Amino acid sequence: MATYEERVALVTGSGKGVGAGIVKVLCSEGWRCCIHCNSNRTLAEKTVAQIREAGGEAILLQADVSDPAQAKALVEQTVQQWGRLDLLVNNAAMQYNLFIDEYDVERLRKLWNINIGGYWRMIREALPYLRKSPQPRIVNVASVHAKRPTCFDAGYAMTKGGIRMFTRELALELAGDGIPVNAIDLGGTRIEFKTGNPAFHSYRPAETRNPALDGKVRLVMPEEVGHLVSYLASEAASAMTGSCIRLDGGQMLN
Repeated sequence: MATYEERVALVTGSGKGVGAGIVKVLCSEGWRCCIHCNSNRTLAEKTVAQIREAGGEAILLQADVSDPAQAKALVEQTVQQWGRLDLLVNNAAMQYNLFIDEYDVERLRKLWNINIGGYWRMIREALPYLRKSPQPRIVNVASVHAKRPTCFDAGYAMTKGGIRMFTRELALELAGDGIPVNAIDLGGTRIEFKTGNPAFHSYRPAETRNPALDGKVRLVMPEEVGHLVSYLASEAASAMTGSCIRLDGGQMLN
């Protein structure tokens, strides 16, 4: 059996933003990581270069997680590279920032096919390999919008709420395999840009805000997400499963 020190992680949507922060932390700790991107290969190549310059080990693979064949190939190519898979982080997601009457059927279908379907496909394909790992883990990146309505994108919020329950169901289902499954309810994070550069709009009523916290909450840094993922993948967190951990700089309090 491969040793703990040879751990391999596959992090979807890790070419930039939150995912890039996760893989940079993991690689700095000795993980070997598959950097995944779909549309922005240029930023993904930059992330891989930064990891290698720092002495980390990573490969870059491009795939659309809404496509079953590409999701399967993404997992298989990662395993072909290193012979194992110990950690799957589902992070790749779409966010349109649309009100419900601005959605059409195709956009809503695409949103669900990536944000829910992509997570499901990646887990299904990764399970045979995770079951062979000495310390397997699954981490799903969700959002504070899974819990608190903020009146800016009901479609996106629905998918993130689904990820929370998906995580809890899988924690029960995979307990017999010894695979802890947890989620991170992520707040606003400082990243380069959202895929597609969607305009942001919110009509949250002023009376629902906490004026005592105006200007006192902050954005999360991508590397902070990475440190939380690292903990969830550690032996110290082996008793944690089915948890949805909020990481938001206090934004949910405002």
